[in-house]
Amino acid sequence: MGGLARGWLVTLGYFAGTAILLARPLERLRSRRERASSRGPPPSTRPREALAPSTAADAEDDVPFPAAMPRGDVTVAELRKHDGSDPARPLLLAAKGVVYDVSRGRDFYGRGGAYHAFAGADCSRALAKMSLDPTFVSADVSDATPEEMKVLDDWVARFESKYPRVGRLVDGTYPRGGGGDPGAP
Repeated sequence: MGGLARGWLVTLGYFAGTAILLARPLERLRSRRERASSRGPPPSTRPREALAPSTAADAEDDVPFPAAMPRGDVTVAELRKHDGSDPARPLLLAAKGVVYDVSRGRDFYGRGGAYHAFAGADCSRALAKMSLDPTFVSADVSDATPEEMKVLDDWVARFESKYPRVGRLVDGTYPRGGGGDPGAP
């Protein structure tokens, strides 16, 4: 298959995969909005006693975001603690050895989210290969094709534009150098 045709296939696969992966969180977001509209005015205008959730699903919606993660380098062990299992901790993930605070995207990266397997880990390989298979969640991109590395670069650009950069994984295994390094925080 020619290089141009392969490029188009990778691009088409990227968009199709992204649409499929985003379908579930978007449905969940719609149902949350419907529940919110049926609850009345936003929490800031309701009396304090009215803030108590009425159902278990509502309780998850009313959990406040944790405090922002302070900037600084992170170890792999510390990153694992930010996988969403403790709602008081920010949600973190790493891509290409750079750590991002994805707490604002907890519908995607938190418990029950489509990308929950990525939280608390360097998920470079899974992002490059566009896989949600937990066995792909690692920093090892040694078998990634140039097209897959382009997909990984696209994901990193998305993280850079949407989420605060915390720092770097100091003891991570993502290969340094290679020109695609997003740089130090």
